[in-house]
Amino acid sequence: MRRFLGFLLSLLLLSSACQKQTDYSADINALRASRDSLAAALKITNANLLATNNALASLSSSVTAIQTQLGVISGQITTLNTQLTATNAIVAGHTTTIATIQAQIKTIQDQIATLNSQQTTTSSLVSGLSTTVSSIQAQITSVLASIATLKTNDTVIQTALNSLIVSVSLSNNQLTSLVTELNSLLAKVPTLTDIDGNVYKTVIIGTQIWMAENLRTTKYRNGDPIPNITNGTTWPSLVSGAYCDFNNNAINGITYGHLYNFYTITDSRQLCPSGWHVPSYLEWCTLINNLGGFTPVAAAKLREVGTAHWSLPGGTNTSEFTALGGSWRGGDGLFYYYIGQSAWWWTSTEQQIYNPYSIGLGTDNNLFANWDPYHAKAAGSSIRCIKD
Repeated sequence: MRRFLGFLLSLLLLSSACQKQTDYSADINALRASRDSLAAALKITNANLLATNNALASLSSSVTAIQTQLGVISGQITTLNTQLTATNAIVAGHTTTIATIQAQIKTIQDQIATLNSQQTTTSSLVSGLSTTVSSIQAQITSVLASIATLKTNDTVIQTALNSLIVSVSLSNNQLTSLVTELNSLLAKVPTLTDIDGNVYKTVIIGTQIWMAENLRTTKYRNGDPIPNITNGTTWPSLVSGAYCDFNNNAINGITYGHLYNFYTITDSRQLCPSGWHVPSYLEWCTLINNLGGFTPVAAAKLREVGTAHWSLPGGTNTSEFTALGGSWRGGDGLFYYYIGQSAWWWTSTEQQIYNPYSIGLGTDNNLFANWDPYHAKAAGSSIRCIKD
């Protein structure tokens, strides 16, 4: 480009020499300006060309690096394809296993359907059994009515029982025979009816025959009424016979028997039905000793099984005495603790002039005799009658 400009300038000068002298300075200056402009543009173009060459070199290096990375990725893809092939084989195996499990589930579902069918059949059988049980209960009621007629034979039964008890050294065969005979006698033990018409179960324990329920009579043996005192202020000042129900709730009286003060026991009109009496302290001791003494073992034998009438379990009732947690009323007129926590029974024995003996039984199977002021004659306790 520079050579061309120089050549052009030489022609202009030559032409100027051959022709008549003319002023071309303005044109020359314009050409110079064009030259300079072209030179600057050429410089910029060269710079841009250099930058482009550098960029192409860098891009070539990047392409080489990318090609290297593509080679690595290609190797990884090959590895993944190998792993995928292995995984497909495993999945195929699991698919077979799942099919087997589904078949087993179907078998179990079929078995459940069979069991449901059997349950329906069993429910029908239970319904029939319930009808049978109702029939048996009716028969038991009839048998109990028959047992009531054996009351007239009570003296004969008692004589036979006393005769059996006289035997001392018994062989195993004799003992078995005695147990059989005692069971036969036990089945013939009469029920007991009080002046109000309440019927009580009875039980033989050792040589004694006891009521198997707490007394519920509201009259003395001669038919005179026993006052039912509910007022807590009046109760402590009584010096004559009275009864109440725990918390003055008549339902408690039906279930657990009434609570009587000690004056009902000493009343000449008699509290228990004819042929029966309130047991003494020694008679209570005889009962308890026959069951193992004042121990938790004997207490458990006296208590009803379960928690229907006790706040805690612990009874075995092997004696069939069936003690219930009827609680008691203090000599101060207050009802102590709660139903199901204890049972208290009067004896007919006075330890002191104000404090008779009573027998206590707790939920912890603590069985004991008591004569403290809280159980003075004005207190209210349950009563079990014993056969004369």
